[in-house]
Amino acid sequence: MNTRLLLLAFAATLPSQAIAQTPGSPLDGLFACEAIADDTARLSCLDAAVAALHGETESGSVIAVNRTEVEAAEEATFGLNIPGFSLPSLPRLGLPRGSASDLAAAGDSAASGNRTVSRDASGQIDRIDNLAVASITFNHSRRAVVTLENGQVWQQLDSDTTHVARSVDAGDGATIRSAALDSYMMRIGENGRWFRARRRQ
Repeated sequence: MNTRLLLLAFAATLPSQAIAQTPGSPLDGLFACEAIADDTARLSCLDAAVAALHGETESGSVIAVNRTEVEAAEEATFGLNIPGFSLPSLPRLGLPRGSASDLAAAGDSAASGNRTVSRDASGQIDRIDNLAVASITFNHSRRAVVTLENGQVWQQLDSDTTHVARSVDAGDGATIRSAALDSYMMRIGENGRWFRARRRQ
């Protein structure tokens, strides 16, 4: 199912009938119209809410994206520390509906080709397996710098006693997982040794 999201960049101005509480979604005001018993008043509320939402989409304050695009953005920013920037988690947006544990279990099976994305109980990406590796080089401190085929660059933080192979065998992929205190662990290949890593770009 190509489930649709609406991301609100700025607070939308909706008619007073449509605002029962501070909206958490641009659609809250539209849904609030359902509670109006009088048919004429309900239709008036719906017309006004739709008109307001249409105006917000035309101005760019509200942008419609699908679930696949949100997941791709989450993967693209995994490991990056961008001050003031965050993506809303899928469970908070209600896609799909269900408990956090259900969403985490569903996330464990989300895969594209050989790449597998796992999510924690809150719906955030916790681990990505089998990311294709483009190259491995070493900096002046003899720590590995891993460039992935998706353009991401990760640098080893452990000392050079944690061995990282200089060459990449066919089929070797990188696995990256979240660790304590917003840190990350990485390994190359299924039998590779885990090492601490930080994303550079």
